[in-house]
Amino acid sequence: MTKPSRVRTVHVGDTKVLTNQRRHGRLSDPYHMVLNLSWPRFFSGLVLVFVLVNLLFGVAYWLLPGSVANARENNFFDYFFFSIETLATVGYGNMSPASLMGHTVASVEILLGMVGVAITTGLVFVRFSKPTARILFSDHALIRDFEGGRFLMLRMANERYNRIVEASATLSFIRLEINQQGESFVKVHDLHLVRQRTPVFALTWTLMHKIDERSPLFGLDEEQLTTAHCRILVSVTGHDETVAASVYAEKGYEAKDVMFNGRFVDILKLTPDGDRVVDMTRFHHVEEMPGQSPTDGS
Repeated sequence: MTKPSRVRTVHVGDTKVLTNQRRHGRLSDPYHMVLNLSWPRFFSGLVLVFVLVNLLFGVAYWLLPGSVANARENNFFDYFFFSIETLATVGYGNMSPASLMGHTVASVEILLGMVGVAITTGLVFVRFSKPTARILFSDHALIRDFEGGRFLMLRMANERYNRIVEASATLSFIRLEINQQGESFVKVHDLHLVRQRTPVFALTWTLMHKIDERSPLFGLDEEQLTTAHCRILVSVTGHDETVAASVYAEKGYEAKDVMFNGRFVDILKLTPDGDRVVDMTRFHHVEEMPGQSPTDGS
């Protein structure tokens, strides 16, 4: 018999997807699930498991009269806090196992506590040591005239101000298409970049795709981008020399995030001494081009 499915929201990058999954689908991979939790949810889950385990063992001690010395028979909290001390292998000398069953339950709890500490330490270490990139993407992607051609542009910045060496970027155009048989499907087109790799990504990087006859963006206007459910996806990979590991970042742009006939405000300036100054407060700013007003794709 097939187990019932349920609709669940899944976030793929910054995209929200509704999926039909079997009920045991997520719990079948708990390690991956825990690693993808946010830090507040991770610690909240840790506290919840800690409390539930101690409640379980506290009830076990409570149901075994005389199992804990110096514990008040009618006070469940004595057994609960004794369970906490046992799980953490921290004994204060006031309460202790007082029967064979009490020692047996305490032994099981001590073993569980040692295993739990090892697992929790490993999970925290993996979460802290997982390399991440701090790359800032511009709020809008621009389609504008530039140096005699039509270009798609978007801007990135390395927020850590260190060096990402051998960085490479890919740009994809995703839209809903209908084939000759009348079937609709999502098709991914690779957008060729003017410069796809850079030896050092330290400050800012503007990705540029020329919209010519070979480009899937050729001839598209704001309305067509919206009706075709178009999406632009950018991904960046490189080697962070600070943590000596590969890092990755991505961002998706919906049709409403694409702005026509605007240009990014210049944020790189030179001081009289020849030093470079990057004004990140203007990173997302877009200004009008001479004779044109910027418009978005909404």
